[in-house]
Amino acid sequence: MVKLPDTLRPGVYVHTCVARAGAQGTPAQRAGLAGQAGQGAPVGPALIGTPEELEPFGTGSALYEMGLAALAQGCGPFWVAAAGEDYAAALSALSLQEGVGVLVSDGEPQALLETLKTAAQAGREQVGVVPVGDPEEAVAAAGALDSARAAVVCDGGQDTHATAAAFGVQVAAQGASGSLNGLWVDCPPPGQGGLTPTQSAALLAAGVCPFEPAGEGLRCVRAVTTHTGEGRTWADLSAVLAVDQVVRGVREAVSNRLGGLKNSAATRESIASQILVELEAQRQLGLIDRYDAPVVAAHPQDPAVCVATLRFQVAPELGQVLLAAEILV
Repeated sequence: MVKLPDTLRPGVYVHTCVARAGAQGTPAQRAGLAGQAGQGAPVGPALIGTPEELEPFGTGSALYEMGLAALAQGCGPFWVAAAGEDYAAALSALSLQEGVGVLVSDGEPQALLETLKTAAQAGREQVGVVPVGDPEEAVAAAGALDSARAAVVCDGGQDTHATAAAFGVQVAAQGASGSLNGLWVDCPPPGQGGLTPTQSAALLAAGVCPFEPAGEGLRCVRAVTTHTGEGRTWADLSAVLAVDQVVRGVREAVSNRLGGLKNSAATRESIASQILVELEAQRQLGLIDRYDAPVVAAHPQDPAVCVATLRFQVAPELGQVLLAAEILV
């Protein structure tokens, strides 16, 4: 409601209302961690915000270590679930929790991949993180996954599950708006091992995220997915997150307008306008470079369905600057 001026004096007065545009960012998502826990661990997902809440899962267990590493990042609460012998059940339960955008599993990569596929089919776009300490095994794991929604983390050490957990909670918190290349995680460098620059280069080419020591922590050389084909179109994790955020925003904007509408020309024009507003908001956020006007038309086989076609170009995360120097002597 427009507020009346506080004075009776004639004149021209301004009422200003500042509000966020349609898709000014996406609320921070949460990570879900699945791993081996101690005996008597709680069954089902648990929301963790303090070290004490991790203790029932067994101090010294892989899941406990993953949780401590996640807490050290200061990214807020996250979900955990004891995997036991059934990673598929634990991952599925985590995937269904409100706001979960990243799943980290210390085992059973194929179970993680199936969970990600099921979530995507249900309109819950999520990405997964798998820890593999040995570089050769990491390359093999990436080749077996070959998915734009799965990332393999390798640091050359024995506690890679902790590194993956630290990375996962930061990816969930930062989302597509964050900078993942060169991301620093508060996780102790491997006491023995670590990666050489040659190993890191080979891992990147194979679709693995290499982590190298940086001060008291580790730094992600580059955040990539395991899908390295198609000219590396889906190789950068940030590109996948950006596409997910745009699609999610468009879906939510359109869903809010479905109630009681008829599949008429006026309705389709209204839906196209709403999508246009959402795309422009995402462009202003810097997630996309450009977009075409959406086309909304009735489906030729079902009069209750309309098809919205949209095209946009994701703004890639800057990874390199090439200086072309011409020197005269």
